[in-house]
Amino acid sequence: MSSLTFDEVQKLFTTLGVRNFGAALPEGRIHWTDAEGRVVAHARCQAVLSYAATNRSIAWAEALPHFQKAGVPCLPAPDEGPTYQDNIEIAEAQELATQAAQLTGAQFLYAAPTGGGGQLFLAIRDFRPGAPEADPEGDARRVSATRGWASARLQALSTLLGNGERAELPALLQALAGEARQQAGFVVMGTPLADQLHGLAAQAELWAAQVGEQAERVAYEMGIASRGFTDGGPSDS
Repeated sequence: MSSLTFDEVQKLFTTLGVRNFGAALPEGRIHWTDAEGRVVAHARCQAVLSYAATNRSIAWAEALPHFQKAGVPCLPAPDEGPTYQDNIEIAEAQELATQAAQLTGAQFLYAAPTGGGGQLFLAIRDFRPGAPEADPEGDARRVSATRGWASARLQALSTLLGNGERAELPALLQALAGEARQQAGFVVMGTPLADQLHGLAAQAELWAAQVGEQAERVAYEMGIASRGFTDGGPSDS
C-alpha cells in the first residue's frame, strides 16, 4: 500500500476533527485530539528527523543524544552523509523525511510542531481512529526516566563548571533548554513534570547568559535544580 500524502493526511485529520497531538516518544506512541481535548486517533510512531527553523538545520533523530538516552524508536540515519546539516529549507527536510518513511513502509509522515517554526518528522504506523487503552505503568516509567535524565544532565553540567571547563557551557546550557522543552512536549506532556521541565528550559537559558560572570551562583542553582528532579520532586499524579 502506498503512503498517504500530506494532503490526504490533512483531509483525514479534518474528517476526524484533529486539532492537536500528544506523543510518548520513548514508547513509540502518538495520539491526536479534537477541539475538546478528546483523543480521536492514535498510532505507533518512529522519529525520522528534526528541523530547526531558527538556523534552517536538520538533525537525524537517531543521532540526537537525548533521543538515544530516552530509547526513542528512530528510523536509521542514511549510511552516507552527515547526520546534521544546516542551510536546509523546510521543503527539502520534508522530502528527505518522506523518502525515509516510505522506504520503511510507513503509512504516512507526520510533521509535529516543536515551537519556533520547528518540526519533528515522525513515521506513522498502525493508525487507528479512537482512543488507545490507558497505560499507567508506561506513563510512570516515562516520568521516572525523564526525572533521572534531567537530574543527570544537571549534575554533569555542574561538574564541568566545578572543574573550570566553562568555554562550552553556554552552548551546552542552550542545548539543555531545547532538550527539556522536547521532553516536556513529547515524553511527559500533560504532567506536572512537563511544567517543571519548561521552567528548567527558561532557567537554563538564563544560566547560559550568566555563567561567564556568575559561575559560582550558577553552579549552586544547578545543584538545587538537580535535587528538584529526584524522587523528592513534585508529584506527577
